[in-house]
Amino acid sequence: MNKTDIRKRCQSWRSSISEEEWASKSQAICSNLGAVEQLRLAKTVHAFWPIHAKREVNISPLLTALVSEGKEVLLPIMDGSTLKYGRFESESDLTLVSFGVFEPREMKVFSPEEIDVVLVPALAVDPTGNRIGYGKGFYDRFLSKCNALKIVPLFENQVIDGIPYQVHDVPFDIFVTEQRIYRVT
Repeated sequence: MNKTDIRKRCQSWRSSISEEEWASKSQAICSNLGAVEQLRLAKTVHAFWPIHAKREVNISPLLTALVSEGKEVLLPIMDGSTLKYGRFESESDLTLVSFGVFEPREMKVFSPEEIDVVLVPALAVDPTGNRIGYGKGFYDRFLSKCNALKIVPLFENQVIDGIPYQVHDVPFDIFVTEQRIYRVT
């Protein structure tokens, strides 16, 4: 399958799951993420606010917990073709910008080298560290400048073998589903 077919397949599957299944699986993924030692030890975490309409894994309870533990949590702000950062402290700090995307209201100057862990959104991953996002390249450009541990939270049905990749695609280190924590070797 090519990337376009994989995107369609995964988006179709996510849109077909019920609200209850989505919530239950998301909760299990958050629980498994909490077991990742590097995330527990991280001081600064770059994450994403889930787009509920697209049934992205709901990691918002985890993000709130990370903030309450005293971690610096950054969320992306789209600025042209690059990602900038905004501090996340609570859901009330977010504003709806477009396509169901919530962003922090204010940018924060932060160096990618200061980030310990990045929670990366994806439509699909394979066990060798390849991922497919939405196809705009925002995260690949950002991750190419960041030495942080890259963790992809996603549903087990989004794990497939043999994702095609290109030289500019940045691999991830760990993926976490409702069933497992998988470290790429």
